[in-house]
Amino acid sequence: QEILDIISPSMEVKVANKYPGCQAQAQEEIYHWCYDGLKAGKHVVRLKIGDPFVFGRGGEEVLMFRKYGVQPEVIPGVSAAFSAPLLGSIPVTHRGVSNQVVMCTGYGRENTSPDLIQYHPEQTVVFLMAVGRLRTLCERLQSLANYPSTVPVAIVENAGRPFQRTIVGSIENIADIAEAAKVVPPSTIVVGDVVRVLLEDENGIIAEKTNGVMDMIKEAETQKVTMATTVATAPTVEVLAKKRGQETTTVVTMNGVGHDAMPRNETMAI
Repeated sequence: QEILDIISPSMEVKVANKYPGCQAQAQEEIYHWCYDGLKAGKHVVRLKIGDPFVFGRGGEEVLMFRKYGVQPEVIPGVSAAFSAPLLGSIPVTHRGVSNQVVMCTGYGRENTSPDLIQYHPEQTVVFLMAVGRLRTLCERLQSLANYPSTVPVAIVENAGRPFQRTIVGSIENIADIAEAAKVVPPSTIVVGDVVRVLLEDENGIIAEKTNGVMDMIKEAETQKVTMATTVATAPTVEVLAKKRGQETTTVVTMNGVGHDAMPRNETMAI
């Protein structure tokens, strides 16, 4: 909303909703809006959160803009694969704990499940757009990628928003914990021992972080759950398609949640 607030009132705002199963149609609508704006001699700004070139349509949109006769100017953003874990007090690498990071999407083309990298104790795996398949993902990590059931897992929900939460468990129980906590997209999943580095105290107890104050919470049986609340600005990426010499501007913005069970709201201002 902070980004939308700076858009000039003279610009027209349009919203395209990417509901599950309708992403392709919504994307075509966005292309149509961009084409109309460019054809009218306007500047077009395609504004997206995170890094749309990581498991997103950034590259596809650049190629489409080129077909329109425009070479887009790309302003890089920061992927949730790196920003979301740190907002949840989880470094994706740490000396002596993890020396490699693997990024993976929860959904491949046609909603397929991507292949998984085999377990390595000094490896961090970050899953984007995967919370809707969390239980299946954990089962596949154990059966196909040889992950021990005790490997820590964290879910950073609504990273960078005032109501952000970080839910922590293990491969064995994180699906049950997430279900009980009613975790929803957008959520970033982190798998590996780095989950413990900054969240555990010297006694191995995971803490709850609220407004910068570390309040220790009790361990519920074998489950460790952390609810973290932080306030930060969500990372954004702008893809600009311009026609030189024009003063009017078309702005296309997106605030999305990926391919999970909640809609992705996209806004375009002209």
